[in-house]
Amino acid sequence: MRRFAFAAATFVLIATLGCRKQRSNETGGVSDTATTPPAAAIAAQPAAADTAGVPPEFTFDQRQNFVQSIRQQLTDIDRQIKELSAQAKSRGGAVSDRALNNVRAARRTVDRDLSRVNAATAANWEQVRQGVTRSVENLNEAIEVAQPK
Repeated sequence: MRRFAFAAATFVLIATLGCRKQRSNETGGVSDTATTPPAAAIAAQPAAADTAGVPPEFTFDQRQNFVQSIRQQLTDIDRQIKELSAQAKSRGGAVSDRALNNVRAARRTVDRDLSRVNAATAANWEQVRQGVTRSVENLNEAIEVAQPK
C-alpha cells in the first residue's frame, strides 16, 4: 500500500510540474520560471569555483594576432600556388589540373574558415581557431601533393 501511495504522489508531483503554465519571453520561448539564488549565496561562493569550466581568456588582440599570422602564411602559400599554376600552364608541365583544382579548393576553404574568425566568441574561439589551422594544414598538404616530383 505504501508503494502505491508513493507512486501516486510521485505521479501527481510530476504531472503538476510538467503541466504548469510557462511564460515565454522575447528570447524565443525560454522559460523565465527559474529561480535565482539570493545575492548573499552568490557572494559567499568562492571565485575559484566559477573558473573551473570557463574557457581561457579571449581577447581582440589574440584574434588579430592569429589572423595576422595566418595572412602571413597565406602570402607565401599564394606565391606557391602561382608557381604551381605557371608550371601547369607551361608545356609539359608536371602539375596536373586536378591537383591545381584541389589546391584552389583548399585555398577557398581557408578563406571561408578565416572569415569566421571575426564572428568568433569566447565560447567558440578554440573551435574556430582549430578549424582555420586545420584548413591551412590541408592547403599545405594539397600543395605538397601537387608539387612535381
